[in-house]
Amino acid sequence: MDIDKLIKKIARSRHCLQYDEVSEKYELLYAEKLNKMLLQEVSQILSGEVKSRKISIQDLDICLANITKESSAKIFSEIDSELTNEKIIENARAAIDGEVVSDAPIVKLLDSLMAVAISRGASDLHLDPDDSDLVVRLRIDGALSEYIKIDIRFFKALITRIKVLGELDITESRRPQDGRIAISYRGAPVDIRISTLPVSFGERAVLRFFKSKSFSISLEGLGLSESLVSNLRRTIASQSGILLVCGPTGSGKTTTIYSLLHTLAGRGLNITTIEDPIEIDLPNVVQSQVNDKIDFDFSAGLRALLRHDPDVILVGEIRDAETADTAVRAALTGHLVISTIHANTPSGAIMRLMNLGVQQSLLADALLAVYSQRLIRLYCEDCRLQSVVSQAHLSELPQLFEGCSSCFNSGFKGRVPLMDQMIITEENKVQLLNDLSALAYEKSMAKEAKRLHDQGKTPLFELIRIMGL
Repeated sequence: MDIDKLIKKIARSRHCLQYDEVSEKYELLYAEKLNKMLLQEVSQILSGEVKSRKISIQDLDICLANITKESSAKIFSEIDSELTNEKIIENARAAIDGEVVSDAPIVKLLDSLMAVAISRGASDLHLDPDDSDLVVRLRIDGALSEYIKIDIRFFKALITRIKVLGELDITESRRPQDGRIAISYRGAPVDIRISTLPVSFGERAVLRFFKSKSFSISLEGLGLSESLVSNLRRTIASQSGILLVCGPTGSGKTTTIYSLLHTLAGRGLNITTIEDPIEIDLPNVVQSQVNDKIDFDFSAGLRALLRHDPDVILVGEIRDAETADTAVRAALTGHLVISTIHANTPSGAIMRLMNLGVQQSLLADALLAVYSQRLIRLYCEDCRLQSVVSQAHLSELPQLFEGCSSCFNSGFKGRVPLMDQMIITEENKVQLLNDLSALAYEKSMAKEAKRLHDQGKTPLFELIRIMGL
């Protein structure tokens, strides 16, 4: 067997074959459990002793990613012969299942890109065509960075493969399309949301990953301050009213509200949700998903949930006037409503609800609290010392940090939420009814960001980004 083919075959089993120039022997690298049968097979193929060595998951992922990059040129040359329209569609359709067609070059290319994205903890995979290249970018910890460039000739085959998997119309390239893929990675289910969009050089595609189908993050596990956790617990202890979490896309709102439900689960409450989509399965929670194709939107779903004797209702997002009005009235009739809304500040969230037509008097009676949230990146703990001593720590502009294998040489690993909060007191209710300009809220977000910077956990430009939003 060709050694390159052997290396790629081994990589599909989450092992890496590496040549040690010192001992002049091959090593089989693994991170979790050694496949002894694979080791025996490799030893037989190479006609000699092959040692095994355990490495970290991070190092293994880097090794597998390098294999992907090194073999890309060969994969692309194989794809070259498949570029006729008929061949592209035929192979894309056939590649949905079956061992034979799963070895098609375009299948291996897409599978490798998705594997790299998932292994590195990316939330999104971007495929952006320009006049000569397909630029592949990954969003990791909120930051978008280029991973690889691919010859633009291969994009049509790649986008067709994506459309087939997502059950989209492969003949339609003039309008946006949305779909979903369900795959398995390292034994765990992964849901992928697909979106295509016509652009000047063809179509772009964005794949968003939802890796976990189980959720066990407590409020304390989010990394919030003790005072914020205490206030959140006190708020959800109410039997009725509405709690809002606001912030831009990608600010961690969904994780926060799921943590609230996780805290409430097991208390003998009927907890129901209406979401788009259901991102994480929650035990002891009745979850439903909107379906625009049958006119089952947030407002229709919320009205239906009210007929199922709920104690707690989670509305994924308040987007329209009908949903806003129904959510507020549900909060006034003995239900605890938890939801998100797109706004930058707690006062902005209140103005947004009023712009959607919610009456001030109803809002003053229903609202419990509004939390505004952002996520701030932290230095990688394994290489933080090198990063902090550099001038980049005090720079107002994004800098490249000296990274390591644990953070894929980015210098950052993980994010924590920061929050501003408005707890609705009797005084605030009066202001809601009379003078909205006098509404005040606790601006703890900037204070917490400064504390993290002073402790050497995040750079100055992250502090400025949080304070400037």
